[in-house]
Amino acid sequence: MPRVDIPLTEPFVPPPIRLPPGGSQPSISLETTPVDQISFCARPGYAQKGRATALFANHYKVDFNPAAIVQQYDFKLEGIDINDMPSKKLKIIMKAVIAQRRETFGDARLAFDGRSIVYASKMLPFDNETTVECEIEDERSTDRPPRKYMVKLLYTAERPLTEMQAFLRGERRESAVDVINALDVVLRTVPTMKLVSAGRNFYMPTSDYPISGGAEVWLGYYQSLRPGQAGVTFNADLAASAFLKPMPVLEFLCLQLNCRDPRQLQQALGEMRGQKQASKAIATLAITVNHRPTKRTFRVSGLSRTPASGTFIQLEGGKQGPSVADYFKEKYKKQGLQFPHLPCIRIGSAAKSNFLPMEVCDVAPGQRFTNAGLKLSDRQTADLIKIACRRPEERRGLVHNQLGQLMGELNEHAHGFGMRVHNKAIAMTGRILPVPEIKYANGTARPSAGKWNMMGKKFSEAAELACWGVICMCGPRDMQLNDVQQFIVNFVGNAKKIGMKVSMERPPIVMMFDERLSIPDAMQSAFDQAAKAGRRPKPQILLCIMPVKPFPDYPQVKLVGDTQLGVATQLLWVKHARDGKPTVLANVLLKVNAKIGGRNAVLTQSPSSLEPLKGAPSIIFGADVHHASPGSSRPSIAAVVASLDNQFVRHAACVRVQGPRKEIIEDLAGMVRKLLVLFHSINRVYPQKVVFLRDGVSEGQFRQVLKLEVRAIEEACRSISSDYRPLITFITCQKRHHTRIYAINAQDQDQSGNTQAGTVVDTAICHPTEFDFFLCSHGGLQGTSRPTKYSVLWDEMNFSADQIQKLIYELCYLQARCTRSVSIPPAVYYAHLAAFRAQHFVQDTDFESQSAISGRSGGSGSAISIDWSERFTNVHEDMTNVMYFV
Repeated sequence: MPRVDIPLTEPFVPPPIRLPPGGSQPSISLETTPVDQISFCARPGYAQKGRATALFANHYKVDFNPAAIVQQYDFKLEGIDINDMPSKKLKIIMKAVIAQRRETFGDARLAFDGRSIVYASKMLPFDNETTVECEIEDERSTDRPPRKYMVKLLYTAERPLTEMQAFLRGERRESAVDVINALDVVLRTVPTMKLVSAGRNFYMPTSDYPISGGAEVWLGYYQSLRPGQAGVTFNADLAASAFLKPMPVLEFLCLQLNCRDPRQLQQALGEMRGQKQASKAIATLAITVNHRPTKRTFRVSGLSRTPASGTFIQLEGGKQGPSVADYFKEKYKKQGLQFPHLPCIRIGSAAKSNFLPMEVCDVAPGQRFTNAGLKLSDRQTADLIKIACRRPEERRGLVHNQLGQLMGELNEHAHGFGMRVHNKAIAMTGRILPVPEIKYANGTARPSAGKWNMMGKKFSEAAELACWGVICMCGPRDMQLNDVQQFIVNFVGNAKKIGMKVSMERPPIVMMFDERLSIPDAMQSAFDQAAKAGRRPKPQILLCIMPVKPFPDYPQVKLVGDTQLGVATQLLWVKHARDGKPTVLANVLLKVNAKIGGRNAVLTQSPSSLEPLKGAPSIIFGADVHHASPGSSRPSIAAVVASLDNQFVRHAACVRVQGPRKEIIEDLAGMVRKLLVLFHSINRVYPQKVVFLRDGVSEGQFRQVLKLEVRAIEEACRSISSDYRPLITFITCQKRHHTRIYAINAQDQDQSGNTQAGTVVDTAICHPTEFDFFLCSHGGLQGTSRPTKYSVLWDEMNFSADQIQKLIYELCYLQARCTRSVSIPPAVYYAHLAAFRAQHFVQDTDFESQSAISGRSGGSGSAISIDWSERFTNVHEDMTNVMYFV
């Protein structure tokens, strides 16, 4: 697309910092202070280190009138629990109320949050409450009259914009959150009416890109209102989602069941497997009909058990009428259905169903793929990512153009509430931090653009490969025994070049298919042979050559290695094993060396020597919680990873299973204690300074996580000794946000057009008073880089802004898996890997399918009663000090 020049504001000049009387760390007790009264660290100052760089963000300036007041009303339906109704239906009802009962609201402008709150630009012309009636066409039936709803509006509060003004000045105003929420809903009103909405994302039907499986990708944009140092800003970012392509239902089902035509579909539906697959594919699907001119939309509730020729219409009095096939032939004067032997589409409830022949039904437009109960295939996901992946200049241009189409109407509506969104993006001055030097056993490397080459370098601390085994999981067509032997020669040769001592150059080989072994048996055989040949109790690692990528049996390999045998495993694609390219083998050896106890590289200046960590044993924790996909009731997995050396290179992990969708780490005290004891067993001292990096937490969870998890860390320390009280700094890391930062000058961009690695921002778009910053610690690979947002919630070490930014940035160069800086510190990265890996350690049972249904329907009884610890196989005790997760 042609270059889009985006207007910018004048560069933001940050105001002077005014610290509270007690300093940046709040003087509160986490034990006694209620959650809603907990305060976070104040910003101690702005960082100064690094080279200045001119930047702008995808945040647009918003003006608001402090004298304006937004009025808030509760929205209810008489006789109906709105919590049981989807947001989309509630929006339809509210839209009908406004259209059919406009006199109820006078000239006030309205905004509906899609659930339970209506905002008005002025007091509505009735007393505290009113009830109005509206009519909506029934999507469950072809012959039912419009359904009537009684909508009740109840006045609840006023939201004066002066609260927002006070918040931006630095005053603590909890009510400012309510004002922001109100204004956020106001700004979503116009795009909700004009575009296809999904939460804060809005999609353009005209921007469709076909992909496989009856889907197409729509582009759109995300929006939210954010308070910051530069005032209130409008955050807008590119959004992409897979939608169902409008097509005949027959064609759709043929695609889902891999059938060439309706006749093959009929054969597939004659089998139980095909019936289940088809029923799942169309469950909750929205359809239109093509046999009559009206284009009403109906919601599918299932398939008939009999074909159209054998499905009969029930007449009044319970009498049986004609078949659906005969009815359509007579009613619509057609020659008859082409496919009367296919099942019918059922709409309506189980008690009162209507049936439609498949061939008169079309997939309704504007349905998100996942909302239709479907899951994207690996190929579809890859296609979606490829379409959404845009270079920085293209990404910001797409968003700016989409906003331009709506800005006039958006501002016309917002003006009634005292707001105006400018088309100027926020400009500011950031900094590019100095690059740390990487130290190897035989020299150093200076990274450029966030990456470096270790050609000619030897691992900082190379481990000895003394006891290992190789398992070929490929068939004879992919790899023969002599091919495996040649791979081992190449592998050993490359290991020696980068400093590893290989005392077992001919490890035992297990040809899984030749010996007709299962994966567990093949791994056990390699384990036993390696231990015997190496004269050790067990091997250090098993190398597994896999036939395809992705490998469907990957979870089983990791389950057996991590939990049953207690041995590290490394998988390698057969193509790479055959080719034996040194660069590929070097990347594999990075993981192998880390897994068997080595250190690939360290920093010339150890991060532990930085202030305020200097002079005391220190530990870096990383924590994350992995949740199952939405709709599943499988448990969540919590992982905590801790550094074990003063270089912050060696790490250990601890994982636990906990209830579904629970973000608070339930056994954090026990996990931290275990890792502290391990640290002591290695270093003969307990750490006196603890930096805890927490991933996966949203801003709305900050207070609860801080209160519960810092107390859990303190409890872990007290359980070791009542006198053991290290200093704790608690920081959240957020990648799931929509802020993007762009360099204005070409010399401050990398080859991908992104900001350079080390670009940091702590002004303008950051919090008015709290201690946060955006850091892009990695170089761009493809698309637009996403900076990580760090929020220092609790800081007993009194880090300065420069100190914490330098520490976190330099940690990002210590990831063992690659010779690049990464987007988050290794401890957090490893916690994510460990938690994701451990999802495979939960036993699959018949309960899983039942719990998934329970989760979708809103039920919770069965899911809550499950003791997931009984169904979870934890990591083998021999893996406690092994970086198996790398």
